[in-house]
Formats: sequence, structure tokens, C-alpha cells
Amino acid sequence: MTKTILVAKAALSGALCLALAGGANAWEPQRNVEFVVPYSAGGGSDINARMLVEAIRETGQVNRPILVNNRPGGSAAVGNSYTYSQRGNGHILMTLNGGQMMSMVVNNAAVQLDDLTPLATLSLDTLFVGVRAGGEIGDLDALIERAQQDPGGVTIGGAGRGGEDHLAFSMLDDNLGVDFQYVPFDGTGDVTAALLGGHIDAAIFKLGSRVDQSMIRFLATYSEERLDAPFDEVPTFAELGYDNLELMIFRGYAGPPDMPSEAVEYWENVFRAAAETDKWMKDYVESNGLIPTFMGAEESAEYYRSELERYRTLFQQAGMID
Repeated sequence: MTKTILVAKAALSGALCLALAGGANAWEPQRNVEFVVPYSAGGGSDINARMLVEAIRETGQVNRPILVNNRPGGSAAVGNSYTYSQRGNGHILMTLNGGQMMSMVVNNAAVQLDDLTPLATLSLDTLFVGVRAGGEIGDLDALIERAQQDPGGVTIGGAGRGGEDHLAFSMLDDNLGVDFQYVPFDGTGDVTAALLGGHIDAAIFKLGSRVDQSMIRFLATYSEERLDAPFDEVPTFAELGYDNLELMIFRGYAGPPDMPSEAVEYWENVFRAAAETDKWMKDYVESNGLIPTFMGAEESAEYYRSELERYRTLFQQAGMID
């Protein structure tokens, strides 16, 4: 009897030690989490971050508040640099999309992809060219005609310089046979305000920007095929006779350099769970016509590297870099 009790106590003690050791190694937030958005409030990345925070809250996995921190400027360079400065901090997250990486390439930014820690990718996005609803420009032909009448005088706005909006503009400028003028802003919210205020003639938008179609008329999309409702009435550039105007971008997330591996694993699991919630799938992905695409930290890192090389090629073809 005594021997049995001693063995049982030893087994229990060993299990307790293992449990405590496992708990010591398991990472979780110990204070508020900062979610950096390197663009202004109201834009696509800002909406993306805030919807993701709501989806994470729905999972109940994170026991600390996640606070969105907009740090716009320098075509995402300000937010990238801030995140980089938080080396080793597992409490810092940042939205990372194709446009940010494009800007790194075009602007030869101080912070590059290798200076950040990829965490996950949750969706793919595409772009549109749009005008103010109810205005004089009713379709793509009308926009082209106006540019023919006033070469270089038709302005098209976009979020940032050297990002996906800028690349989409350059592809437009190269393939439509007319000259437009690009006007960069700190985020899609600012672009929308400028367009509605009559300060620019047209603009580049992304699916994830949640633009009100009662206020903005989309002339064409850069997607390979027609999108689902509510964008199913928008023609692709290919349908309009321009086969070289296709562009898809990713929407992912990263942390600062040297983020602890335990924190990387923790956030990867949090993002995976959030991606399966109704809040994310129905209220964000489906309502914006996005393509749900989950990739974990390692797969995202590999994908980002391959996309980086593709962006370099596209920008070289557009004559924006050597």
C-alpha cells in the first residue's frame, strides 16, 4: 500500500513538473498588444486590422486587449520602421500587404522584408480603377477620352508611392495608350475623400477597402476573372480588351525582427482560429469579395520572398526601377 502511494506521488510530481515546465515555455501576451497599421484610418489595411481584432476577440484566445495603432507616412515606411524598432517584442503585430513590399523595392527602404518576422496570411485582394458616382466619367472609354483631350492632366489617386496602387497606376498608364498623372496619399480613406471632393479625377481601390459603391463607380477590375457579388457587374480589364492588366496582392501580418519563436507560434495559431470565425469569413472576406487563403508563418515567409521577386520584375517592366 505504502509503495503504491509513493509511486503514485512520484508520478504525480513528475507530471506536475512537466506541466509547469510546459507552462513556462508556452508564450502568451503579458500586456496590451499593439497592432500597427502603416496607413491612415479608414483605408483597407486599417479596416483589415480592426476586423481581425474583432475576429480574434470572438475566438476568446487572447487574454489581453489588442490596440490598433495607425502610423501612416512614407508609403508605409513609418510603420515599418516603428515595428522594426521593437526588436524581439512579441506584443507588436503589423499588417503586411503586397503594397508595403512593393514600396520597399521601389523606394529602396531602410526596412526590408528580411527585417521583419512573417506571421500569417489570411486573404488575397485585387484592385479597381474607380470614379465618383454620378460624375461625367461613366466608363473606362470616357476616362481614356478625357486623358486624350488633356494629356497628363487627368489625375488618378492611390495609397502610397511605390506600392500596389502605384504599380496598378503604372500598368494602367502603360497599357491604355494615354498619359495620366499619379497622386499619392497616405491611405485609401484619404484617396476616397479626395475623389469625392473633386480633387482628383479617378482612383485606384482595393477590394478590402470597403468602398461604398453608391458613391464610387468602379470602371474595371485587375482580377483575372469577374468577381462575385457585389462586384459581379464590374468588368475585368481583359473583358475590355486589355489583357496585361491583372494584379493580385496578399494581405498578411508580421512582427518585429527576432520575435521569439514561441510568440510566432502563438500568433500563427491565433490567426488560424480567427480566420475560421463568422466575423472574419462572412463580415470581412465574403462581404469584400476577397479570396480566403490561410498560410502560416513559414509558408508566408516563403510566399513573400517569391512575391518580392515578382514585384521586382513587374516594376522593371513598368520602368519604375532599373
